[in-house]
Amino acid sequence: MKDDSEPVIRLRSAAFGYEGRAVVSDVDLDINHGEIIAVLGPNGSGKSTLMRGVLGLNDHVSGEVELFGTPAAAFKERTRIGYVPQRHTLSGSVRATVEEIVEVGRLPHRRWFQRASAEDRRLVAAALAEVGLGDRALADVSTLSGGQHRRVLIARALAAQPDVLVMDEPTAGVDTASQEVLAEVLQSLAATGVTMVIVTHEIEALRGVITRVVEVTHGHISFDGTPGEYGQRFARTISDDHLHVPGAHDAHHDDEHQVPGPSYAVGPLDPSPRHEGGRRG
Repeated sequence: MKDDSEPVIRLRSAAFGYEGRAVVSDVDLDINHGEIIAVLGPNGSGKSTLMRGVLGLNDHVSGEVELFGTPAAAFKERTRIGYVPQRHTLSGSVRATVEEIVEVGRLPHRRWFQRASAEDRRLVAAALAEVGLGDRALADVSTLSGGQHRRVLIARALAAQPDVLVMDEPTAGVDTASQEVLAEVLQSLAATGVTMVIVTHEIEALRGVITRVVEVTHGHISFDGTPGEYGQRFARTISDDHLHVPGAHDAHHDDEHQVPGPSYAVGPLDPSPRHEGGRRG
């Protein structure tokens, strides 16, 4: 295992997409131990394609990708990176308890024919406690709320004991109260030292959790800095976009003097896309 001074994920001139076509390109990015990063961008910007590319879930078109100091193509310790997909609810077509769903996270750590060990059960219980669902272990997942479903998926990823947790829109599609609970869960996880990368367009729900913001616009990284710096940039953009000289407004004035800003609202829930650059779900 590499030391903590080395990035857990390192990208240089990286491009990712589908069927050999790049959706996001020219990415230079280091993700370091202990960081809580929000990857922001409007629907279709490429933010999910970027992180799914790092996970090997879509095409690595070009450039360099290193995971824990090892080229991605040669990296074998995939359980070191946990993934919580963008999904509004768990499937109700199969009856299962919360504990059974979370136990799936332990499968990569044992042979397919082996039964769960005492250590597996301990880690499943610990993961459920971490997300505040220890008392719902034996409940049928069909009885849970949308926010609780999201926490079950986080617990399933945690049960694998990852060093990095990648989450795709964990707060989307749930009510404000559930978003607040999820934010508390993520804050608790951050305190344990787990590195987290959270793909989202709802930064307001993660206020006080994230340590860094990476914005993706039109398939390229357009911002990389602290939440405070991003807030200043966003506020400055809004201010500049609304500057005008009384009596001097005409059709050309706005085009010449507006400062481009984010093309999406930070906070409100955008309509869920059918896909993002070819991404399903």
